[in-house]
Amino acid sequence: MINVIVIDDHIMLRDMICDTLTREKDFKVIGTSSDAKDAVKLCDELSPDMVLMDICTENNSSGIAYGKKVKEKYPKIKVIAMTGVLDINFINDAKEAEIDSFVYKNISKDSLISTLRNTMDGYSLYPNINVNPTSQKNLLTLLSDKELEVLTSYCKHLDRELVADELGISTSTLKSHVSSIYQKTGFDNLTKLAIHCISNGFIVPNLEEE
Repeated sequence: MINVIVIDDHIMLRDMICDTLTREKDFKVIGTSSDAKDAVKLCDELSPDMVLMDICTENNSSGIAYGKKVKEKYPKIKVIAMTGVLDINFINDAKEAEIDSFVYKNISKDSLISTLRNTMDGYSLYPNINVNPTSQKNLLTLLSDKELEVLTSYCKHLDRELVADELGISTSTLKSHVSSIYQKTGFDNLTKLAIHCISNGFIVPNLEEE
């Protein structure tokens, strides 16, 4: 079970997020607030696995500033910043604060759940505002040689453990490459990206017959 604290000063949106999470079997909302300054106190009291926090909250409290405080005191707690404001400075500030992931409020419920699960698994997801997955002709041009090698191996196996074994890399190194792939391509799901690449002929996996 992933225990989550949700902080957002828009009550209706906060309630919708909480409802979405509680409908999932692996999430439990254990605390809420409208003010980011409550984040550390709530973590002290409730010991969550994750904090999902708006960047601009009640009393002009910054979700990024208090997210940083949470990470400094509780490095193992995952912090995800969210906002409805398209501002590249927020992304840069969140990265500097070592916030684990970053989402915009206009994403779908499925994308939000996927981001939370991936973040809990150790991946860092940040949007690339310069990339539109549906219009980009060939996303592979954005990747480094190693990232392309990881993606090609995943298209062949569709299994991350097999990718790590085939490439002779550790799980943490694989997570780092996958996080970078997510950030560069705008995708938040490796399987969806693999399907996109295969269906468009960008990668031919040459699946081996048993």
